Amino acid sequence: MTSDVGNSDPTPPPSLASRLGGWVRDRRRGLAMADRDVPQVPGRRWAMPVLAGLIAAGPFATLLGATVLAGAVERETRRMEALRAPRRIAEARREAAHVALSGAMMRPGPAALLDGVAAALPADAALVRAERSVDGALALEVSVSDPDALRSAVRRVPALAGLRDVRQQEGEGRTMVLLRQVAP
Repeated sequence: MTSDVGNSDPTPPPSLASRLGGWVRDRRRGLAMADRDVPQVPGRRWAMPVLAGLIAAGPFATLLGATVLAGAVERETRRMEALRAPRRIAEARREAAHVALSGAMMRPGPAALLDGVAAALPADAALVRAERSVDGALALEVSVSDPDALRSAVRRVPALAGLRDVRQQEGEGRTMVLLRQVAP
């Protein structure tokens, strides 16, 4: 077995708290030696508690300062958000209008739509009403004698293939058919 004397780590230097405690002890001993003839005055033992209080106060002061700063930052953030709220609302409205208008620009116009519908309808059918809602859904009301012929004619046109028969109403020898399309 080899001795560990040559391989031992050097002892670490004393910590700051240890050195401070030693300094206070030395000062107290020195004062006690110098003041042996002087009677002990009550209240001279205040140095250690004060020193311990100062050491403990550092982290608490840091915590208190951080809490105060965090509160100030949160108040400033809320104030900035309140100032930006009208702008965000305006931006959201502008974005919604942009989406609606871009969707409207991509769809065929009313004349092109009606031309396509007229070309797709059977010869005996008459378009009573055509409507496109804000969300882009198309609704057609057609008067026709044979609803099955109307449905098959509409399915052959790709632009109208999404129309679905929603309602049929018989009247005066003709059938009123309501066709609706979901928004593209």
